[in-house]
Amino acid sequence: NSYKFKLGVKGSKEYGFLVPLEYRDNLPIEVNRIFYIYNVPRNRKRGAHAYKNTKQVLICISGSIKISCFDGKNKTEYELNSPDQALYMSPNIWRETYNHSSNAVVLVLSSLEYDENDYIRDYDEFMEVIKCI
Repeated sequence: NSYKFKLGVKGSKEYGFLVPLEYRDNLPIEVNRIFYIYNVPRNRKRGAHAYKNTKQVLICISGSIKISCFDGKNKTEYELNSPDQALYMSPNIWRETYNHSSNAVVLVLSSLEYDENDYIRDYDEFMEVIKCI
């Protein structure tokens, strides 16, 4: 499944804001890998894959992006445009990001370290895997 949620924000307009990211407090996953994506041309899509085991949380810490999530039956579109919003994605969700604003920076928190064998990069293979679940 996938769902958008609010992160807990601390601070004020006078002093600025801080968003702590803590497992069980406001993160639904234990994080073992962190990376970020930026300077994606607006007309480019990224992603176009699923994971067999990895869970992820995406946070657009600057700018805005749109994300398409497909679980084999339902397609859901999300927009992240505030650093206090996040998107959770479980394994076996086909995802694509698109409409990256020129200043978009997307922070990705992953439950597992990088493993090429965990990726499903072929859409037809993804549909076969989903049928077996």
